[in-house]
Amino acid sequence: MATAPKVHVWDMDHTLIANDCDVSWKQFLVATGRAPTDDLRLVEHFFELYRQAKLDPDEFLAFQLREFVGRTEAEMAPLAEEHFRVLVTPRIYPEALAQVRAQRAAGERVLLCTATNRLIAAPLAKAFGFPELLATELELVDGRYTGRFAGAYCGGPGKLEHLHPWCARYGLTLADLAYYGDSSSDIPV
Repeated sequence: MATAPKVHVWDMDHTLIANDCDVSWKQFLVATGRAPTDDLRLVEHFFELYRQAKLDPDEFLAFQLREFVGRTEAEMAPLAEEHFRVLVTPRIYPEALAQVRAQRAAGERVLLCTATNRLIAAPLAKAFGFPELLATELELVDGRYTGRFAGAYCGGPGKLEHLHPWCARYGLTLADLAYYGDSSSDIPV
């Protein structure tokens, strides 16, 4: 007899929302004059590589994080909130929101685990009520973003590099988790 999972782990893009936040983030930056219009073509190119499981995280994040370089979290967090409110909120899957809320109401543990960087993912985690978030971490030096990520990229097999220590901290194993995802990049989990 199968036992109930101890934790429900949710992917974010195209699982909880009809959106890819890395794409919409660049769309937001272009629309608000913070990034060049050519970035729209480049973000589509990277998204296609992601769909084909051929994305080079270092190359992608160097492009994706250009607008972070030299800025502080205090400067970038309001932009992430605006991005969430304007472009992400209308794309929330109502059924996914209801499911996460039902799991929480039943006293079940939930966790958001996404390749999207923490700053961009945090507003969604808050809106859904996820008490914890595993995401790609951005490097800060002297309180300013460098444009690089810190630690393992939290996508594809990198999600396991985030989940294993998280499980160990709580005395769990991957067998204790139920994972909700949408793409081939979620298969390693």
